[in-house]
Amino acid sequence: MNNSFKEQWEKSYENKDNFVFYPNEEVIRFTSKYIRKRIGWDEFVDVHNYTDNPKVLDLGCGIGRHIIYGLEMKLDMYGIDLSEIAINFARKWAKKNGMVNVNEKIVQGDICILPWKDHFFNYVVSHGVLDSMRFENAKIAVQEIARVLVKDGLFYCDLISGDHSSKSKEYCGEEIVATEHEKGTVQSYFNLSKIEKLFSDFFEIVECKHIKYENCLAPEPSYHSRYHIVLKRKY
Repeated sequence: MNNSFKEQWEKSYENKDNFVFYPNEEVIRFTSKYIRKRIGWDEFVDVHNYTDNPKVLDLGCGIGRHIIYGLEMKLDMYGIDLSEIAINFARKWAKKNGMVNVNEKIVQGDICILPWKDHFFNYVVSHGVLDSMRFENAKIAVQEIARVLVKDGLFYCDLISGDHSSKSKEYCGEEIVATEHEKGTVQSYFNLSKIEKLFSDFFEIVECKHIKYENCLAPEPSYHSRYHIVLKRKY
């Protein structure tokens, strides 16, 4: 990742712009459908076919909300994020929730240079990350994700769509964020063609949903959309 944006992300976390404590519902759906489903207070049904407890990486983990959710699901969780502020918080939160070796499992670093060996993870999840960087860097990150995943390993991510009330439907450009929230960082918009270019070298698309969020009470059209994607490592 272009480290010139690290300062902006540190500022965003210093302002607590991204201090979100509840898991994204699409990450919950992905986990329940493909990894492990909760059926009681402390009862689970495994959907996966792995012999050992699956290793799951939260790519761009922020303060650790999906790591904590994964721990509640009794999964072997890991995380990486560019922000030192976010990682320090995530480690403290995970330790309070029973994780051991937090410094080894939750690391500050560049998602374009993942510090794990080949085929280490069974699953990777990533919310709002690959669209918050330059496309050329996202391509490198995708190659790294493929490297650390087992063959046929699954990867969930979401990407912001150009189908936005302030854009055209097929808009797929990049912008520097001017609003106070995440100010100075990159926002990369996607359409289906750009999604194919990002993943096709290493992944097969298993699912691709396009979900629109619309303010029905706004006097003028006000909506934004995201792609929610499940991918399988090709080889």
